[in-house]
Amino acid sequence: MFPSTSLFKRLIVVTWALWWVIAFFTDFLGAMQDLGWFDLVWLQTGNYPAIVQAIEPFGAPSWLSVGLFAGVILWSFLSALFLSIAAFAPTRPRDRWMAWVNAGFIISLAEWFAFLIADQIVQEYDLEGNHMEQAGVQLLCFIALHLLPDEREAQ
Repeated sequence: MFPSTSLFKRLIVVTWALWWVIAFFTDFLGAMQDLGWFDLVWLQTGNYPAIVQAIEPFGAPSWLSVGLFAGVILWSFLSALFLSIAAFAPTRPRDRWMAWVNAGFIISLAEWFAFLIADQIVQEYDLEGNHMEQAGVQLLCFIALHLLPDEREAQ
C-alpha cells in the first residue's frame, strides 16, 4: 500500500531535520555576518539584533546577548544533528530508530519551550506567538510519529 505510514513518518523526520539544519545555518551565518566576517545581502535573519533589543530594557550587559545567541546556535546545531541522524538512520530495528527520533524531537522541542519562556520573560508576545505555533506543529508531528500505526509491525 502506497503511501505508507512508515514513509510518512520518515517524511516528518526529514522535514524537521531540514528545517533545523536551515535554522542553524542561517543563525550561524548571521552571527558571522554580525561579526563583520562577510556580507551576504540575501541573509537578513535579524535574530541577534532581536535578542539585543529584547533584553536592552533590562539593562543586561552586552555579553549576555552574545551568550544567549551562542546558546541558540548551539542548541539549534544539536537539534539539527540529532534530527539529521534520525532522518538518515535505518528505520529497522524500529526501537533504535525511534530512540534517535525521540532524542531529536525532545532536544528541539525543549529549545522551543526555552524560547517560549524567554519570550514571556522579556514580554515579546509577537515572537512568543510565532514560537508557540512552530512548537505546536512540531509537537503535533512528534505525537503523530508515536500514534500513527506502523504497518511493518503488523507483518
